[in-house]
Amino acid sequence: MPAPGDIHVVHNERLQAFVAYQLTHQDPSDASLAVLTLDWTGTALPDPATVAAMQPARFNYLQQDNALHHRWVGKRPPRDFVHVGWRAPLIEAAPKIYGSWPDGAEVEHQRRWDALDATAVEAFKRATAAAEDRSVLLERGEHPIRRCATCLDAGAMNLAPSLALFDALPLLTQLDISEPVPGLLPWLRTRPLIHSLEISQLQDTTLDLRGTGLIEASIDASGLRHLHLNDGLSRLTLHGTLEPDLLITAEDDGRWMTLISTDATLAWAGLPSLGELQLRDVRELDGGRIAERFPQLRALSIIGAPAVLHGLQQLGELQQLHTLSASDVFPTGDAVFPTPGCWPQLCRLWLSSVPAALGAAIKKTYKREQASGLDLQISQLRKPDWLAANLDNPFRDWDGSAQVSSAQAKAAATLYRKACSEALKLASAGGDAAAVTEALARVGRTYTEGFSALDRRSGFIETEEREQIYTAWLAIVDAVEARSGMALDREVMRAAMNEARTF
Repeated sequence: MPAPGDIHVVHNERLQAFVAYQLTHQDPSDASLAVLTLDWTGTALPDPATVAAMQPARFNYLQQDNALHHRWVGKRPPRDFVHVGWRAPLIEAAPKIYGSWPDGAEVEHQRRWDALDATAVEAFKRATAAAEDRSVLLERGEHPIRRCATCLDAGAMNLAPSLALFDALPLLTQLDISEPVPGLLPWLRTRPLIHSLEISQLQDTTLDLRGTGLIEASIDASGLRHLHLNDGLSRLTLHGTLEPDLLITAEDDGRWMTLISTDATLAWAGLPSLGELQLRDVRELDGGRIAERFPQLRALSIIGAPAVLHGLQQLGELQQLHTLSASDVFPTGDAVFPTPGCWPQLCRLWLSSVPAALGAAIKKTYKREQASGLDLQISQLRKPDWLAANLDNPFRDWDGSAQVSSAQAKAAATLYRKACSEALKLASAGGDAAAVTEALARVGRTYTEGFSALDRRSGFIETEEREQIYTAWLAIVDAVEARSGMALDREVMRAAMNEARTF
């Protein structure tokens, strides 16, 4: 069993090297472990003398200043961690940060930082260390641009006589672009420390990010035909309607990149060597299509809305898979889960809200793999009657959660269905927008009063649950507007809900 003092190494594909870690603490309450990054990397496993010389690694990228990378993680090292020795823990104090098992990414980040323009890095560090400079660079009504700004939006950038004005912002690392900004990309290529871009309302059919220093980008790709990504981009989020003739190009065909999307059709082209795919809020997907498009995937995550999964067994063709997670995903018919032999490198298998029979079969099949180090977590197994009752239930995640009882989850679903039924009747009954708004506000008040009554005894509704209640109601309002063809006064309905809300 793992114990404080153990030293492990894990191989990082991008570095083409092993990275060393030490387990420093173990929480007696739940046996979770703390892991510390050490200052050694190498192309071969270290010998005892090398292990004896290892020290804690220090990091200074972005705001870090000689910082440790020290985290509480899980209870057992992943099975790609290789034990290479033991030493008394090199750090006495326990960490205050929680995270996941590291894979060397922090070393990648530091090396990238070390390779950046020295003048820009020096200016950033100098500004970070100094007192915050709140002097105004550009007037903008109640929201002027100050010299300590870390993020700019398109509105501010379009006020400037020249984008060169913003070269006076040494801490600038993020851009939020929701309208065209003339000269944006040429200027961005001169700012190597800007690592995050969110962009929408594109006017051209080509977006070329090559030559920038971006690490992550969130792009509304509606209308795009060509998307050229820069070297070093590690995280791409795609929004909007993706055209079938969209072509995406990236460093090493996407091998080092994570792609996040709500479009499970994957009809566009490019990224044949993609390393990680996250599909979120999808309703239907095809395992065969995923395996065909991205045969070299190392990590796959699927969050259904909920989702029907076709071709489950074909996911077994992803022979390099290291991590598979899925939630609210329901395979069709008598689907068969891939056997352990399909995924020789699998280290993590997390499944929640899946069919009960399938989940039980997976637990049995993968029991031996779990004993040999597979991180296996299967929870919230769903029986057929639950599926029949909850596939259209926005509160289905409440059933089986630690904070909400089964009775409360069932009552929430009943409140939702009743409100939805009454609201849709209003949409079909006719009348003008004002009358429908007033009647729908009454439905919303009753809906909210129901949740207030549910919460009165145990106070289980907190920020996340409150947001889910409101989001579910907005979906009902959207459905009424779509069916009636009317634009309703949402402020009236929001006021009615707030008057009835006690949570």
